[in-house]
Amino acid sequence: MRTPESRKQRGMAVIMALLIVALATTAASLVLWQQGLWWHQLDNDRNRAQLRLVADAGLGWAMEILRFNNGAAGNGVVALSQLWAQPLPQTEAQGVTVSGRLSDLQGRFNLNSLVQNGQTNARQLVFYKRLLTTLGLPTRLSEPLVKQLRGGKDPEDASQPAGEGRPPEPGAAQPGNPLLRVEMLRWLPGYTPEVLDKLLPHVAALPADVSQININTATPAVMKTLLPGVGEGNLLVLLNQRKVNYYKDANDFKARLPAPGIIADTDIAAASNYFMLDSSARLERARLEMRALIYSNMNVVKTLWRQDGAARPPPARGNGNQNDNA
Repeated sequence: MRTPESRKQRGMAVIMALLIVALATTAASLVLWQQGLWWHQLDNDRNRAQLRLVADAGLGWAMEILRFNNGAAGNGVVALSQLWAQPLPQTEAQGVTVSGRLSDLQGRFNLNSLVQNGQTNARQLVFYKRLLTTLGLPTRLSEPLVKQLRGGKDPEDASQPAGEGRPPEPGAAQPGNPLLRVEMLRWLPGYTPEVLDKLLPHVAALPADVSQININTATPAVMKTLLPGVGEGNLLVLLNQRKVNYYKDANDFKARLPAPGIIADTDIAAASNYFMLDSSARLERARLEMRALIYSNMNVVKTLWRQDGAARPPPARGNGNQNDNA
């Protein structure tokens, strides 16, 4: 005859057995989940490694095209009708989808040219203010930028010690140094997201001594600033004309203007040395966005910097010219 105590012990044993089974099932499920997570992570790492190889190949493709254009194919000219300016359409091969495009950064205004050897370049400053006006932005935006490039000195005050005043935000351009990326503008007063949306497609951050604007690739806003005396109709004619019959040099450009004396006081050319490559590659759920600054001059074609990262919004475009935020 079973006593109440023995029945109680038997019931506890059954409960303990059920708990052990439940714990074992949970542990097994956890192990399987962790194993599945590990395999998923391994698969993602493999996909990302493959995408980096694709991005490397895309960079090599871009550099070869620029090297080709430096030869007889380009005839010493960089124009939108040439092979380098044709985008690589979205292409799929073995599960990988890839696309890319080169942009000429000398078709934009070089912000670093505002200050050379610690001194404000008056000609470039006038042009930048006119560009701001063309874009419907206040010309006072030039002041914090010039001050930053001058090492914390106001444009009118050459005696102010460098670094005086509020220190720059972390990640911003350091006083006295040129901008490394145009995105560094966001740390300067007045350069709001709305301002940057309008401005970034038309400016670049290149070495300070690069002041020439390529009239064959200049963005519409830069071209309008370059030709303050030309009407909208004539401007459109000039923009369309260069697509089929590019300008061979500065003199050729001036000879085709509808009227003499309408060009702004700035340096112009028909060739370029700095290009931006934007490419995107996708494999299953993995995606890689790659951006690279390329220097191209005769037999020298090299990558100055490269940035791999997450997806970004597509760049603005206008009149056949790619305008990237570079």
